[in-house]
Amino acid sequence: MEFAHPIRRVDEQFLRTAPIVVTAKTDLDATPAQVFAALGSDEMWSWVPVLDKLRWITPRPLGEGAIRTLRIGKAVEVEEEFFIWEPDRRATFCVTSASRPAIKALAEDFVVEPTSRGTRLTWTMAVEPGLPGAAGLGKVLGPLLAPGNSFAIGGIKKIIRAEVPAEPVAA
Repeated sequence: MEFAHPIRRVDEQFLRTAPIVVTAKTDLDATPAQVFAALGSDEMWSWVPVLDKLRWITPRPLGEGAIRTLRIGKAVEVEEEFFIWEPDRRATFCVTSASRPAIKALAEDFVVEPTSRGTRLTWTMAVEPGLPGAAGLGKVLGPLLAPGNSFAIGGIKKIIRAEVPAEPVAA
């Protein structure tokens, strides 16, 4: 697909000021390093059927400025650029272009925090819709997206178990 529609680049402030902001959290039985490795893996989001293609453009090791593409529902492809990359702690990106004009701006933020039992992953999605009349739907769309986002982020457990080896525990 061709990225014919540039998307407005945003910064960290957009995560608080966007018309739609949805936050989801999940607690994981894994270390922050394991969770962060899963976030940067080729398998991230593989458990969500609507996301059928993920490809990193930037070679590894990944960092600030890393770029990847995602295809959603075999209909829309987006390009994302990470503007915050703090290993084992935080990764934040914004969409920079899309194959269709559905959004004006979108950013996602993943915060990884150690807990007494493992790691808490907090995912914040901030969106400014691009479709006519959608700007006023923020109060409706946010609550509708929240349960789906909570379910989706919990799916990371599948790839942490399958792909990320457990760190040895001292006896």
